[in-house]
Amino acid sequence: MRRRVGGSVAAVGLSAVLILTGCSIGDIRRPPPDRAAPSTDATVPVGGPAVEVRPMRVRAGYNAPFVAFDDADHGYAFFHGCNARASVGVASGCPSQLYATADGGRSWQHREHPDPAAVEHSMLVGYGSLVLSAGAAWYRSVDGGVTFTQGDSPDGSMPPEFASWDGPYQVCCRTDPVPRVVEVTEQGTVPLAPQPPIPVVQTVGHIGDKLTVAGLHDGRLHVAFGAPVATDDDGGGGPGVRWLWRTDAVTVADPERIRQLVVETTPSGGYWLIGEPVPLPGEFPLVWRADWGRLEPVPVDDPPPEVMSVLPDGGRLLVTTSTGVWSVGSDGRFEPVDWPVQGAYLTRLRDGTVQAVRPGGAVLLKARQPSGAGWVEISWEPYGR
Repeated sequence: MRRRVGGSVAAVGLSAVLILTGCSIGDIRRPPPDRAAPSTDATVPVGGPAVEVRPMRVRAGYNAPFVAFDDADHGYAFFHGCNARASVGVASGCPSQLYATADGGRSWQHREHPDPAAVEHSMLVGYGSLVLSAGAAWYRSVDGGVTFTQGDSPDGSMPPEFASWDGPYQVCCRTDPVPRVVEVTEQGTVPLAPQPPIPVVQTVGHIGDKLTVAGLHDGRLHVAFGAPVATDDDGGGGPGVRWLWRTDAVTVADPERIRQLVVETTPSGGYWLIGEPVPLPGEFPLVWRADWGRLEPVPVDDPPPEVMSVLPDGGRLLVTTSTGVWSVGSDGRFEPVDWPVQGAYLTRLRDGTVQAVRPGGAVLLKARQPSGAGWVEISWEPYGR
């Protein structure tokens, strides 16, 4: 997600709100916790599963970094701006620093930022791409930050060909009278044909080439489930692909409570719809299970206050607050979960890894392991003066 902090814009996770030459690509999510002071302890005294700390060494004087992973192995750390304790003698201020890892944070390599002196920045990570903005310029790397290609963007918006960082299927465009579902390619966006037969398209999620599309209209939540089928004619005399859709709709008691909808998927192949509430952050969202062809509301009994994030995990919904981690089953009851991510903002990476951004530390990663082990904390250690 894209957020402005201290003069820079950074992205954490796989979702963002970006104006891309008229397109709004990606879903809006609650922002993760703010950057925090470095964590350099050899162990993390949080109880529960053990956490392996993997530190990176960076020059002293910088603000805490933004860290984002694409999968369990590949990630980036972006440092920008001097902290309040920085020495007056830090050479040329604190130009942006970029680091990359290909082994889950066990080792980090410094990468040359294409424009480290720019005042405002963003970093977007996903689907094999690293996208950076520096001022009005945009850059993309598909080789782990070794080389960058600069996109042509005369108006300062992200070049359309860079939008693939946020997935192959997206909703486009906010400025259009009727938003559509599009497939993102290197040549641009291609609208699906036919479009999902629901009144409004607000969010889309995919598992492989199967889609779930949803939108709120006149007090009802509409959903369409789509799958591609081969055809003998693509409109030009050759074979092509068309989409078949199955729809459902349910009445929402308080639609004005929903700020936005988000389609979430699980590694086991499930779809969930999350209705994020307004106006107060921390309120428990409205939740539906989206089985193929129908919607099923998830009842919630006595939800906890000050919810930080929710994340589907198989047949349950994980919930983080400042004091604990809980799971909600199909019966709506809460059960404690022995994960060291209380107070964290949870997202799922494209390989199924859970990424947790904590306000009191760095980023924690949990790879998909049947044993439930595998928590890793990414920390940083300053050196020099």
